[in-house]
Amino acid sequence: MQDIIRLFIGLTCLLTATTGATPAIDSDPYKKERALFLKADKALDENRAGNYRQLAGQLQDYPLYPYLQFKDLRRRLKRANPDEITAFIERHKDDPLGWRLRQSWLYSLAKQRDWPQYLETWHGKQPVKLQCYKLQAQIKTGQTAGLVEHALKLWMIGTSQEKACDPAFRYLEDNNKITRDLLWQRIRMAMNSGNPGLARYLAKRLPDSDAAWVSLWRAARAKPARTLASPELKKDTPEAREIILYSIRRIARTDADQAHKRWTSLKPRYSFTPEETGQLEKKIAMSANWQKLPHAHDWLVAVPEDAADASVREWRVRTAVRNRDWNAVLEHATVLLDFAANNREEWQYWQAVALAKTGQQTQAENRFSVLATQRDYHGFLAADSLKWPYQMGNKPLAYDEAALEQLSRQPGLVRAHELFLAAMFIDAHREWAAATRNFSSDELKLAAVLADRWGWHDRAIMTVASAQDYSDLKLRFPLDYKSDIKHVAQNKQLEPAHVYAVIRQESAFNKDARSPAGAMGLMQLMPRTGLATARKYNIPLGSTRLLYQPDKNITIGSAYLKQVMDQYDKNIVLASAAYNAGPHRVERWLPKDEEQTADSWIALIPYSETRKYVQRILAYMAIYDWRMEQPETPLQQHMPVIKPAGSYAGSK
Repeated sequence: MQDIIRLFIGLTCLLTATTGATPAIDSDPYKKERALFLKADKALDENRAGNYRQLAGQLQDYPLYPYLQFKDLRRRLKRANPDEITAFIERHKDDPLGWRLRQSWLYSLAKQRDWPQYLETWHGKQPVKLQCYKLQAQIKTGQTAGLVEHALKLWMIGTSQEKACDPAFRYLEDNNKITRDLLWQRIRMAMNSGNPGLARYLAKRLPDSDAAWVSLWRAARAKPARTLASPELKKDTPEAREIILYSIRRIARTDADQAHKRWTSLKPRYSFTPEETGQLEKKIAMSANWQKLPHAHDWLVAVPEDAADASVREWRVRTAVRNRDWNAVLEHATVLLDFAANNREEWQYWQAVALAKTGQQTQAENRFSVLATQRDYHGFLAADSLKWPYQMGNKPLAYDEAALEQLSRQPGLVRAHELFLAAMFIDAHREWAAATRNFSSDELKLAAVLADRWGWHDRAIMTVASAQDYSDLKLRFPLDYKSDIKHVAQNKQLEPAHVYAVIRQESAFNKDARSPAGAMGLMQLMPRTGLATARKYNIPLGSTRLLYQPDKNITIGSAYLKQVMDQYDKNIVLASAAYNAGPHRVERWLPKDEEQTADSWIALIPYSETRKYVQRILAYMAIYDWRMEQPETPLQQHMPVIKPAGSYAGSK
C-alpha cells in the first residue's frame, strides 16, 4: 500500500493545477526512468532478485541508480565483498549514501567483531554507539592512543550510557582512570539530570562515608523538606551545602514561597558562594514566576545581576506587565534593549506601551512609528496603535535565469529533485541538505527559487531563511491547496488566512512532515487527535497514514481547529495556543479573577515555543490576507480580551 501511495504521489507531483506551483525548468526528462526506478525499488523490497537486476540494468545512467546499489549492498552486507563496499563508500564519500553505508557497515562489522576492518572503515563524526564500538576495537587491537580521553568524555554524562560503552568503561576502571573527584562530578551530573539510580550505582565505588552523602542526596529528591532537617546537614561542609541547595531547588519546583522561607533561614548559617546564592535565588524567583505568585516580580528584580540571565531580564518585563506596573515595564524594557537582547521588537513594543500608559504620548508614538515599519507581530500591533496600514515590504528575489538553469543541473540537486518527485522525502531532504551545505548566501537564494519552481515549498522556505533573506513573500508564503482550504474554511466557518497560517507555521507546506513527537502532515496532527477528530466529524480515515494526504490532513486539521475555536468562543489567540500546547495548558494559563488584554496574555505564556507560535499565527494571518489580495484585518480585531477561567463555552 505504501509503495502504491508513493508511486501515486511521485507521478502527481508534476501536476501544478492543484498546487499552483510554477512549472519546473525542464518538462520531465526522467519520467520513464523514475517509473522503472520505483519498480526496481519495489522488486528489491520483495526479494525478486531477477526482476530487480533486469530493471536495474536499464537505469545505470539514471541519477538515482546509486540508491538501488546502496539498498542492494546494505541488504547483503555480511556477504558482500569488502572491496565492493569500500569502493561504493569512496565513490559517494561526499553524499548521504556514502555516509549511510559507512554507518551500516560499521554496525555490521561490530556485530561480527571484525575490529581491524572496523578501525579501517572508521571516519568522521559517528553516533555514540559506534564511538563505543571504536573504543572496543582499539582495546581489542591494542591501538589505545587517545582511548582514555575519548572514553572519559563518553563516561562523563548525567545519564546511563550505551551498553556498547561498557568494555571501554571497564578499561578505565582497570587502569585506575576514574578518580574519586570524577565519580563525584558524574554523581552531581546524574542528580541534577534527574537520574538518582545512576548516582546510587556510581556511589558503590566510593568509600562508605561518601556513599552515605549520596544516599542523603538521593533522599532529598523525594522528600526535600524532611532532608533539610537531617542532623548530617547541621555542619557547614561542602557536601551539606550541596544537598541543602538541591533540596531547596526541589521545594521551589512546587512551592516557591516555602523555598524562599527555608533559604532565608539557612542562608546566613552556611558559607555559600556568591555564585551558589545567585543561582538558587534565580531558581526560586523563576519558580515563583511560573506559579504566578504576587511577589514574583520583586524576587526577579532582587536576583543578583551576576546571576541574572536573559530569561530573568525578560521576565522582569513580563511580570511588570502582569502587574500593570508601567514604570517598571519601561525601566526593565529599556535595560533589555541596552543589552541588545533577542526579541528586540517585543521590548520596543512594551516600551512604547509603557510610555503611552505613563502619559508620554509623543514618545510612545515615536516608538510605535519606528516599530510599525516591521513586518511581524509587534510591528503590526504598533501599526494598529497608530491606525496605520501594515508595511509588507515584499521584494521578490532577483536572479539570473541562466544561473538558475545551471544550478538545477548540479548532481546533488538533480538527485534531490528526483527523490522529491518519487515521494522519497527523507532521502530528498538529505540530498538537498548535503548539496546546499556549503552554498553562499547568493547560491542559497538561487536554490530557494529553484525549490519554489519545483513546488518544493518547505525547502524554498527553509533555504531562503538560511540566506537570511525574508523579503520575498510570495516565495515564503505559498498559496497551495487553494480549493481545499477555501472549501474547509467555508464549511467550518474559519478564515482561510487562519488555516494557511497554521499550515505555514506547523509544516511550512511539507506534506510529509513528521515531528519528533509523531505529529503528521501539513497541519501536524497527532495520530490520536486525527483519529478522534475524524470520528467526531464523521470524516473517513481508514489509517493514520492517510494523514499525510494533503486533502485529508487539511480536512481533519481544520475540523480540529474549528473544535478549539468553538471551545474558546472563536478566540483565535486562545485557539492557536490550544492547537500548539493543548487545551489543558491553556486552561491553566487563563487569568483567575479578571480580564486581561490579549497582548499581555500572550506575553505571559510560560512556554516560549507557544508564545512565539501564537505571535506568528497572528502575523501570518495578516500576511496571508495580503497574499490573497483581500482587505487586511487588523490584528487587534483577532485579539479580544482574555476572560477568566471558566468563562468560555468549552472551559472545564
